[in-house]
Amino acid sequence: MRGLMAATAIAIARLRAATPLRLERAARPLRRPAVALRRSPLRRQPVWTLPAVIFALKLLAAAVAGAAVTVVLWHGGSNPFGRHASDADSFGTAYYPGRQETRIYRSVPPLDRGSGAIHSEVARGLPANFPRRVKTVAFTPPAGPSRFSGDANVLTGKPLRYLIGASSSGSGHDDEVTVVSYTAAAPVKRGVSIAYCNLFDENNSGKYGPYLKTSDTAAQYNEGQIDPRGPGWEKNLREQFERRKRQGFEYIELDNPDAYSLRDVIGAIELAATYGLKVIAKNPKLMEGGAVSYVAHPNIYGIIVERGAGNPDDMEALRRKAGKPDLPVWFVAFGAGRAWAGTVANAAKHYRGMGVTYSSAGEYGNAIDILPPA
Repeated sequence: MRGLMAATAIAIARLRAATPLRLERAARPLRRPAVALRRSPLRRQPVWTLPAVIFALKLLAAAVAGAAVTVVLWHGGSNPFGRHASDADSFGTAYYPGRQETRIYRSVPPLDRGSGAIHSEVARGLPANFPRRVKTVAFTPPAGPSRFSGDANVLTGKPLRYLIGASSSGSGHDDEVTVVSYTAAAPVKRGVSIAYCNLFDENNSGKYGPYLKTSDTAAQYNEGQIDPRGPGWEKNLREQFERRKRQGFEYIELDNPDAYSLRDVIGAIELAATYGLKVIAKNPKLMEGGAVSYVAHPNIYGIIVERGAGNPDDMEALRRKAGKPDLPVWFVAFGAGRAWAGTVANAAKHYRGMGVTYSSAGEYGNAIDILPPA
Protein backbone atom coordinates (compact mmCIF):
# COMPACT_ATOMS: atom_id res chain seq x y z
CA MET A 1 0.00 0.00 0.00
CA ARG A 2 2.76 2.25 1.00
CA GLY A 3 4.51 1.36 -2.20
CA LEU A 4 1.37 2.19 -4.15
CA MET A 5 1.08 5.54 -2.50
CA ALA A 6 4.70 6.25 -3.17
CA ALA A 7 4.25 5.42 -6.81
CA THR A 8 1.15 7.55 -6.95
CA ALA A 9 2.99 10.44 -5.36
CA ILE A 10 5.75 10.12 -7.82
CA ALA A 11 3.33 10.05 -10.69
CA ILE A 12 1.54 13.14 -9.45
CA ALA A 13 4.85 14.93 -8.97
CA ARG A 14 5.83 14.08 -12.52
CA LEU A 15 2.47 15.26 -13.77
CA ARG A 16 2.85 18.58 -12.02
CA ALA A 17 6.31 19.01 -13.39
CA ALA A 18 5.10 18.31 -16.91
CA THR A 19 1.97 20.42 -16.87
CA PRO A 20 3.56 23.93 -16.71
CA LEU A 21 5.72 23.03 -19.69
CA ARG A 22 2.66 22.11 -21.70
CA LEU A 23 0.89 25.28 -20.58
CA GLU A 24 3.85 27.40 -21.58
CA ARG A 25 4.04 25.81 -24.98
CA ALA A 26 0.30 26.07 -25.47
CA ALA A 27 0.33 29.72 -24.57
CA ARG A 28 3.09 30.63 -27.13
CA PRO A 29 0.71 30.81 -30.09
CA LEU A 30 -1.32 33.39 -28.23
CA ARG A 31 1.65 35.77 -28.62
CA ARG A 32 1.64 37.69 -31.97
CA PRO A 33 4.89 37.20 -33.88
CA ALA A 34 7.16 40.18 -34.31
CA VAL A 35 6.83 40.02 -38.08
CA ALA A 36 3.08 40.27 -37.88
CA LEU A 37 3.38 43.56 -36.03
CA ARG A 38 5.07 45.18 -39.14
CA ARG A 39 2.87 46.87 -41.77
CA SER A 40 3.39 45.60 -45.34
CA PRO A 41 5.23 48.12 -47.59
CA LEU A 42 3.02 47.33 -50.58
CA ARG A 43 0.08 49.61 -50.82
CA ARG A 44 -2.95 48.90 -52.82
CA GLN A 45 -2.80 50.83 -56.14
CA PRO A 46 -5.71 52.83 -57.41
CA VAL A 47 -7.84 51.09 -60.00
CA TRP A 48 -7.45 53.88 -62.67
CA THR A 49 -3.65 53.26 -63.14
CA LEU A 50 -4.11 49.77 -64.64
CA PRO A 51 -4.99 50.82 -68.27
CA ALA A 52 -2.03 53.24 -68.37
CA VAL A 53 0.36 50.49 -67.34
CA ILE A 54 -1.04 48.15 -70.02
CA PHE A 55 -0.72 50.86 -72.72
CA ALA A 56 2.91 51.56 -71.73
CA LEU A 57 3.71 47.86 -71.93
CA LYS A 58 2.17 47.68 -75.42
CA LEU A 59 4.29 50.62 -76.61
CA LEU A 60 7.41 48.98 -75.22
CA ALA A 61 6.58 45.72 -76.99
CA ALA A 62 5.96 47.54 -80.30
CA ALA A 63 9.32 49.37 -80.03
CA VAL A 64 11.17 46.11 -79.37
CA ALA A 65 9.45 44.43 -82.36
CA GLY A 66 10.28 47.36 -84.65
CA ALA A 67 13.92 47.30 -83.62
CA ALA A 68 14.08 43.58 -84.31
CA VAL A 69 12.63 44.01 -87.82
CA THR A 70 15.07 46.84 -88.59
CA VAL A 71 18.05 44.71 -87.57
CA VAL A 72 16.86 41.83 -89.76
CA LEU A 73 16.31 44.03 -92.80
CA TRP A 74 19.62 45.82 -92.30
CA HIS A 75 21.59 42.57 -92.30
CA GLY A 76 19.56 41.39 -95.29
CA GLY A 77 21.11 44.11 -97.50
CA SER A 78 18.05 46.38 -97.67
CA ASN A 79 17.59 49.64 -95.85
CA PRO A 80 13.99 50.83 -96.31
CA PHE A 81 14.46 53.71 -93.89
CA GLY A 82 17.42 55.35 -95.63
CA ARG A 83 18.08 56.73 -99.10
CA HIS A 84 19.49 54.20 -101.49
CA ALA A 85 23.04 54.86 -102.65
CA SER A 86 21.96 55.00 -106.26
CA ASP A 87 19.55 57.87 -105.55
CA ALA A 88 22.41 60.29 -105.06
CA ASP A 89 24.22 58.97 -108.11
CA SER A 90 21.20 59.61 -110.33
CA PHE A 91 21.36 63.33 -109.59
CA GLY A 92 25.13 63.66 -109.70
CA THR A 93 27.33 66.11 -107.86
CA ALA A 94 25.06 69.03 -108.77
CA TYR A 95 22.66 67.92 -106.05
CA TYR A 96 25.29 66.34 -103.82
CA PRO A 97 28.33 68.61 -104.23
CA GLY A 98 30.12 67.16 -101.22
CA ARG A 99 30.32 63.67 -102.72
CA GLN A 100 33.78 63.59 -104.27
CA GLU A 101 34.80 60.10 -103.27
CA THR A 102 35.13 57.19 -105.66
CA ARG A 103 33.09 54.08 -104.94
CA ILE A 104 35.03 50.81 -105.03
CA TYR A 105 33.20 47.53 -105.49
CA ARG A 106 34.51 44.18 -104.50
CA SER A 107 34.91 41.84 -107.40
CA VAL A 108 32.71 38.77 -107.51
CA PRO A 109 34.61 35.65 -106.35
CA PRO A 110 35.36 33.24 -109.18
CA LEU A 111 33.29 30.10 -109.69
CA ASP A 112 34.68 26.72 -108.81
CA ARG A 113 34.50 25.29 -112.31
CA GLY A 114 35.84 21.91 -111.22
CA SER A 115 33.12 21.08 -108.72
CA GLY A 116 30.38 23.27 -110.12
CA ALA A 117 29.85 24.82 -106.70
CA ILE A 118 29.15 28.51 -106.47
CA HIS A 119 30.92 30.61 -103.90
CA SER A 120 28.72 31.67 -101.04
CA GLU A 121 29.20 35.32 -101.93
CA VAL A 122 27.85 34.71 -105.44
CA ALA A 123 24.99 32.60 -104.16
CA ARG A 124 23.99 35.41 -101.85
CA GLY A 125 23.69 37.76 -104.84
CA LEU A 126 25.30 41.05 -105.80
CA PRO A 127 24.93 44.09 -103.55
CA ALA A 128 22.22 46.56 -104.50
CA ASN A 129 24.74 49.24 -105.47
CA PHE A 130 26.89 47.02 -107.68
CA PRO A 131 27.30 48.59 -111.17
CA ARG A 132 25.22 46.96 -113.86
CA ARG A 133 26.79 45.57 -116.97
CA VAL A 134 26.94 48.17 -119.74
CA LYS A 135 25.97 47.09 -123.24
CA THR A 136 28.65 47.95 -125.76
CA VAL A 137 28.14 48.79 -129.39
CA ALA A 138 30.81 47.80 -131.87
CA PHE A 139 31.60 50.56 -134.34
CA THR A 140 32.87 49.53 -137.74
CA PRO A 141 34.67 52.35 -139.56
CA PRO A 142 33.95 52.97 -143.23
CA ALA A 143 35.74 50.76 -145.69
CA GLY A 144 39.24 51.92 -146.52
CA PRO A 145 40.46 53.04 -149.91
CA SER A 146 41.30 49.48 -150.93
CA ARG A 147 37.59 48.60 -150.81
CA PHE A 148 36.37 51.62 -152.75
CA SER A 149 33.50 50.73 -155.05
CA GLY A 150 33.04 52.72 -158.24
CA ASP A 151 29.49 51.37 -158.53
CA ALA A 152 28.49 53.46 -155.49
CA ASN A 153 29.88 56.64 -157.06
CA VAL A 154 27.14 58.54 -158.93
CA LEU A 155 29.81 60.44 -160.90
CA THR A 156 31.11 57.34 -162.66
CA GLY A 157 30.52 57.29 -166.42
CA LYS A 158 29.17 60.85 -166.64
CA PRO A 159 30.77 63.55 -168.87
CA LEU A 160 32.14 66.66 -167.15
CA ARG A 161 31.22 70.25 -167.95
CA TYR A 162 34.16 72.20 -166.52
CA LEU A 163 32.80 75.77 -166.50
CA ILE A 164 34.76 77.55 -163.77
CA GLY A 165 35.45 80.45 -166.15
CA ALA A 166 31.91 80.83 -167.48
CA SER A 167 29.66 83.68 -166.47
CA SER A 168 26.76 81.24 -166.34
CA SER A 169 26.68 77.47 -165.94
CA GLY A 170 23.26 77.04 -167.55
CA SER A 171 20.68 74.59 -166.27
CA GLY A 172 22.76 71.43 -166.65
CA HIS A 173 21.73 67.99 -167.91
CA ASP A 174 20.52 64.90 -166.07
CA ASP A 175 23.39 62.69 -167.24
CA GLU A 176 26.18 65.24 -166.78
CA VAL A 177 28.39 66.67 -164.07
CA THR A 178 28.86 70.45 -164.01
CA VAL A 179 31.62 72.33 -162.20
CA VAL A 180 30.44 75.88 -161.48
CA SER A 181 32.59 78.96 -160.85
CA TYR A 182 33.78 80.42 -157.55
CA THR A 183 31.06 83.08 -157.71
CA ALA A 184 28.18 80.72 -158.56
CA ALA A 185 25.39 81.01 -156.02
CA ALA A 186 23.58 77.70 -156.56
CA PRO A 187 23.91 74.27 -158.17
CA VAL A 188 22.60 73.75 -161.68
CA LYS A 189 18.99 72.59 -161.83
CA ARG A 190 19.70 69.28 -163.55
CA GLY A 191 22.42 66.72 -163.07
CA VAL A 192 25.21 66.79 -160.46
CA SER A 193 26.95 70.02 -159.51
CA ILE A 194 30.49 70.54 -158.22
CA ALA A 195 31.35 73.89 -156.63
CA TYR A 196 34.78 75.37 -157.30
CA CYS A 197 36.76 76.17 -154.14
CA ASN A 198 40.28 77.52 -153.84
CA LEU A 199 43.05 76.84 -151.33
CA PHE A 200 44.40 80.26 -152.34
CA ASP A 201 42.80 83.58 -151.46
CA GLU A 202 40.73 83.74 -154.67
CA ASN A 203 40.41 87.52 -154.72
CA ASN A 204 43.73 88.27 -152.99
CA SER A 205 41.70 90.12 -150.38
CA GLY A 206 44.37 90.13 -147.69
CA LYS A 207 41.85 88.82 -145.13
CA TYR A 208 43.44 85.40 -144.72
CA GLY A 209 47.06 86.20 -143.85
CA PRO A 210 49.80 85.57 -143.31
CA TYR A 211 50.71 84.72 -146.91
CA LEU A 212 53.52 82.89 -148.70
CA LYS A 213 55.26 83.97 -151.92
CA THR A 214 56.46 80.71 -153.42
CA SER A 215 53.76 79.85 -155.96
CA ASP A 216 54.06 80.92 -159.60
CA THR A 217 50.37 80.11 -160.09
CA ALA A 218 49.35 82.46 -157.29
CA ALA A 219 51.42 85.22 -158.83
CA GLN A 220 50.09 84.53 -162.34
CA TYR A 221 46.46 84.71 -161.25
CA ASN A 222 46.98 87.41 -158.63
CA GLU A 223 45.77 85.15 -155.85
CA GLY A 224 47.14 85.03 -152.33
CA GLN A 225 48.97 81.88 -151.29
CA ILE A 226 47.81 81.51 -147.71
CA ASP A 227 50.23 80.25 -145.07
CA PRO A 228 48.76 77.02 -143.62
CA ARG A 229 50.40 77.80 -140.27
CA GLY A 230 48.45 81.02 -139.87
CA PRO A 231 44.85 81.59 -138.79
CA GLY A 232 43.80 82.67 -142.29
CA TRP A 233 44.16 79.15 -143.71
CA GLU A 234 41.28 77.63 -141.79
CA LYS A 235 39.26 80.82 -141.95
CA ASN A 236 39.38 80.78 -145.76
CA LEU A 237 38.34 77.13 -145.91
CA ARG A 238 35.51 77.39 -143.42
CA GLU A 239 34.00 80.42 -145.11
CA GLN A 240 33.93 78.61 -148.45
CA PHE A 241 32.62 75.35 -146.99
CA GLU A 242 29.88 77.08 -145.04
CA ARG A 243 28.80 79.03 -148.11
CA ARG A 244 28.76 75.97 -150.38
CA LYS A 245 26.87 73.89 -147.87
CA ARG A 246 24.33 76.65 -147.41
CA GLN A 247 23.91 76.92 -151.18
CA GLY A 248 23.07 73.23 -151.44
CA PHE A 249 26.21 71.68 -152.96
CA GLU A 250 27.31 68.14 -152.23
CA TYR A 251 30.62 68.12 -154.15
CA ILE A 252 33.48 70.62 -154.26
CA GLU A 253 36.78 70.97 -156.12
CA LEU A 254 39.78 72.13 -154.07
CA ASP A 255 42.09 73.91 -156.51
CA ASN A 256 45.86 74.46 -156.20
CA PRO A 257 46.70 71.58 -153.82
CA ASP A 258 50.16 71.22 -155.40
CA ALA A 259 51.21 74.48 -153.71
CA TYR A 260 50.94 72.85 -150.28
CA SER A 261 52.15 69.81 -148.39
CA LEU A 262 50.17 66.58 -148.38
CA ARG A 263 49.42 67.05 -144.70
CA ASP A 264 47.82 70.45 -145.30
CA VAL A 265 45.77 69.20 -148.25
CA ILE A 266 44.52 66.13 -146.36
CA GLY A 267 43.53 68.41 -143.48
CA ALA A 268 41.46 70.53 -145.87
CA ILE A 269 39.77 67.41 -147.30
CA GLU A 270 38.84 66.17 -143.84
CA LEU A 271 37.56 69.59 -142.83
CA ALA A 272 35.29 69.55 -145.89
CA ALA A 273 33.97 66.17 -144.78
CA THR A 274 32.78 67.70 -141.50
CA TYR A 275 30.50 69.90 -143.59
CA GLY A 276 29.20 66.92 -145.55
CA LEU A 277 31.11 67.98 -148.69
CA LYS A 278 32.76 65.43 -151.00
CA VAL A 279 35.98 66.45 -152.71
CA ILE A 280 37.26 66.16 -156.28
CA ALA A 281 41.06 65.91 -156.52
CA LYS A 282 42.86 68.39 -158.77
CA ASN A 283 46.08 67.51 -160.66
CA PRO A 284 47.16 64.84 -158.15
CA LYS A 285 50.33 63.88 -160.04
CA LEU A 286 51.77 67.27 -159.11
CA MET A 287 51.66 66.27 -155.46
CA GLU A 288 55.24 65.02 -155.28
CA GLY A 289 55.43 61.87 -153.18
CA GLY A 290 51.86 62.20 -151.98
CA ALA A 291 49.71 61.48 -155.03
CA VAL A 292 48.62 58.00 -153.91
CA SER A 293 47.68 59.10 -150.40
CA TYR A 294 45.84 62.07 -151.81
CA VAL A 295 43.69 60.03 -154.19
CA ALA A 296 43.24 57.19 -151.69
CA HIS A 297 41.55 59.40 -149.13
CA PRO A 298 37.96 58.17 -148.55
CA ASN A 299 36.56 61.64 -149.21
CA ILE A 300 37.94 61.83 -152.77
CA TYR A 301 35.31 61.02 -155.40
CA GLY A 302 36.94 61.98 -158.71
CA ILE A 303 40.00 63.47 -160.43
CA ILE A 304 40.32 66.51 -162.70
CA VAL A 305 43.55 66.75 -164.75
CA GLU A 306 44.77 69.81 -166.68
CA ARG A 307 47.31 69.90 -169.47
CA GLY A 308 50.79 69.13 -168.23
CA ALA A 309 49.57 67.41 -165.05
CA GLY A 310 49.44 63.79 -166.25
CA ASN A 311 48.17 61.43 -168.92
CA PRO A 312 45.73 58.50 -168.96
CA ASP A 313 48.43 55.91 -168.27
CA ASP A 314 49.57 57.88 -165.22
CA MET A 315 46.02 58.21 -163.91
CA GLU A 316 45.23 54.54 -164.43
CA ALA A 317 48.29 53.50 -162.44
CA LEU A 318 47.56 56.06 -159.76
CA ARG A 319 43.95 55.12 -159.13
CA ARG A 320 44.85 51.44 -158.99
CA LYS A 321 47.59 52.06 -156.45
CA ALA A 322 45.07 54.07 -154.45
CA GLY A 323 42.65 51.13 -154.47
CA LYS A 324 40.08 52.96 -156.62
CA PRO A 325 40.33 51.45 -160.10
CA ASP A 326 36.95 52.87 -161.19
CA LEU A 327 37.45 56.40 -159.87
CA PRO A 328 36.20 58.92 -162.49
CA VAL A 329 38.98 60.85 -164.28
CA TRP A 330 38.31 63.94 -166.43
CA PHE A 331 40.95 65.66 -168.56
CA VAL A 332 40.26 69.32 -169.36
CA ALA A 333 41.97 71.75 -171.72
CA PHE A 334 41.52 75.24 -173.19
CA GLY A 335 43.23 77.56 -175.63
CA ALA A 336 46.37 75.93 -177.07
CA GLY A 337 45.52 72.65 -175.44
CA ARG A 338 43.37 71.35 -178.26
CA ALA A 339 46.05 69.06 -179.69
CA TRP A 340 46.92 67.80 -176.23
CA ALA A 341 43.27 66.98 -175.64
CA GLY A 342 43.18 64.88 -178.82
CA THR A 343 46.27 62.94 -177.85
CA VAL A 344 44.89 62.30 -174.38
CA ALA A 345 41.59 61.11 -175.83
CA ASN A 346 43.35 58.50 -177.98
CA ALA A 347 44.99 57.03 -174.89
CA ALA A 348 42.03 57.43 -172.55
CA LYS A 349 39.66 55.45 -174.76
CA HIS A 350 41.38 52.27 -173.55
CA TYR A 351 40.39 52.91 -169.97
CA ARG A 352 37.06 52.86 -168.27
CA GLY A 353 35.62 56.03 -166.73
CA MET A 354 37.93 58.57 -168.41
CA GLY A 355 36.63 61.61 -170.33
CA VAL A 356 38.21 64.52 -172.17
CA THR A 357 36.77 68.02 -172.88
CA TYR A 358 38.09 71.19 -174.50
CA SER A 359 37.04 74.82 -173.97
CA SER A 360 36.97 77.01 -177.06
CA ALA A 361 35.64 80.05 -175.13
CA GLY A 362 38.69 81.09 -173.23
CA GLU A 363 39.73 79.48 -169.97
CA TYR A 364 36.92 77.04 -169.27
CA GLY A 365 34.14 79.22 -170.62
CA ASN A 366 32.52 76.21 -172.25
CA ALA A 367 33.05 72.44 -172.56
CA ILE A 368 33.22 70.43 -175.78
CA ASP A 369 33.40 66.65 -175.56
CA ILE A 370 36.50 65.15 -177.14
CA LEU A 371 35.95 61.79 -175.46
CA PRO A 372 32.89 61.03 -173.35
CA PRO A 373 33.58 58.56 -170.52
CA ALA A 374 32.91 54.94 -171.41
